[in-house]
Amino acid sequence: MAARRVRAGVERALERRLGVDTAEHVYHEDLGVATENRVWHDPSAWLALRRALRRLTPTEDDVFVDYGSGLGRALLVAAELPFRRIIGVEVSEALNERARANISRKAGRARCNDVELVAADALEWDVPPDVTVAYLYCPFTGDVFDGVLARMLASIDEHPRPLRLVYNYPVEHERVLASGRVRLLDAISSVWPPGSLRAPEVILTYLALPCDASLADEYIARFPRRLRRGRHWLGPYRPHFVLEKPARLGGVVLDAESKS
Repeated sequence: MAARRVRAGVERALERRLGVDTAEHVYHEDLGVATENRVWHDPSAWLALRRALRRLTPTEDDVFVDYGSGLGRALLVAAELPFRRIIGVEVSEALNERARANISRKAGRARCNDVELVAADALEWDVPPDVTVAYLYCPFTGDVFDGVLARMLASIDEHPRPLRLVYNYPVEHERVLASGRVRLLDAISSVWPPGSLRAPEVILTYLALPCDASLADEYIARFPRRLRRGRHWLGPYRPHFVLEKPARLGGVVLDAESKS
């Protein structure tokens, strides 16, 4: 409970300093856009998200997209970094309007001011050919997740480029691996004291690989792994492990290379 209060206090202080309002938990049912695999919007933790995106070391060649951008918190964090362009994809236009207001309050203080908000269903949205970083904070699950992932993979096959997937609270981690088209690059998690009612938040970063084997090898060489030995949570109350060396622990092989 104390850890939750500390986090809430830190996030309120950040919101006040930035002059934004992104903390609200919103049920899609209240917005008239809920489906079985898309239920609510919840903001990412400021500090964990900042850490994950900074570890990407993005450049002006990178384009960032947030699936289920909600009130715009991830877009605001991405705007602190030198991305060339930032896109938020959100099915609710009501949330988009509030996100625009938040982004406008930070205009002029960001490193990237080219921020576009798109009101679209992620299953129908065509991934731009220059997107190189995709962020997901558990915006959907099941068949919707599979469909969106398939569209991203089709995009890098049609327009070859490295694409890194930053997946926060990765409940569909095993579906990502089942695609056979990703390499796990990085994992970070928040630290909560024993007995905390909140499960540690984990953010996994994958490299999506094109069908072209020579390009896949080139991208693997360009983006080395940053994994460290440690315990992470890959879903609600499901402890698994992320290891630097090949291993099978907790019943999950983290990627195909771990079998060798």
